[in-house]
Amino acid sequence: MPKNSMQFIKLKEKRKEDIVESALKVFCEKGYAGATINDIVKKAKCSHGLFYHYFKSKKEIFNEVSETRGKHMIYFLDKVLEEKSNYVDKLRKMTEYIFNNMKKDEIFAYRYYFFVSTIFAKAESGELPPKCDKKVPPHIRMHSFFEEGVKQGEFRRDFTPADCAKLYNSIIQGATLNFILCPKEFKQSFKFPVIDFIVDIFKKETSL
Repeated sequence: MPKNSMQFIKLKEKRKEDIVESALKVFCEKGYAGATINDIVKKAKCSHGLFYHYFKSKKEIFNEVSETRGKHMIYFLDKVLEEKSNYVDKLRKMTEYIFNNMKKDEIFAYRYYFFVSTIFAKAESGELPPKCDKKVPPHIRMHSFFEEGVKQGEFRRDFTPADCAKLYNSIIQGATLNFILCPKEFKQSFKFPVIDFIVDIFKKETSL
C-alpha cells in the first residue's frame, strides 16, 4: 500500500477516535439524555458532516463507546482478581491502579466513570443477566470478590457482598466524577480519598 494511502487511513482512524473520545466526555458530563450530537461535534472540533461520515446517530456512537471503552478495564479487573495475594491487598491494588491512572491520564477517568456507570446502571435495572456467553459481568465479579473475601475471613460479615460491591463502586465513582468535573488547573493537585481508609471500610476488624 502506498505511503500516502497509509497516512490517509491513519488520519481517518485518528479523527474517528477523536470523535469517540469526545463523545465519551460528553456522555460522562451530561448523560445520554442530556448529550446532543452538537455537543459532541463541538467537543471534537469537527463538522457535522464528518460526524455523520462515521456514525448515523447518537445511539450508534453511544454503543461504540460502550463496547470499546471498557475492554481494558475488564482486563485489569480480571488480572487483579486472579492474583494469588490476599483479598485486602487486591482491593488496595485495584483502588491504587484506578486513582494513579486517573492522575496520569485524564481520559482514563472518563473511561472508568463511563464504564462503571453504564455497567452498574444496567445491572440495577435488570438489563444484564448474571451470565452471558460464559462471561461473568463486572458487577457479579465484584459480588464474588467480596463474597470470597468474607469466606477467607478478610472482609466484614455484617453487610452482604452485593452491598459491599455497590458501596465500593459508589465511592470510586463519586471520586471519579469529582475529578472529571474539577477545573483543569486544579487536577494535578486534586486529592483522592485515602486508599487505606476505603479499604478499612470493608476490612474485618482484628482483635488486639
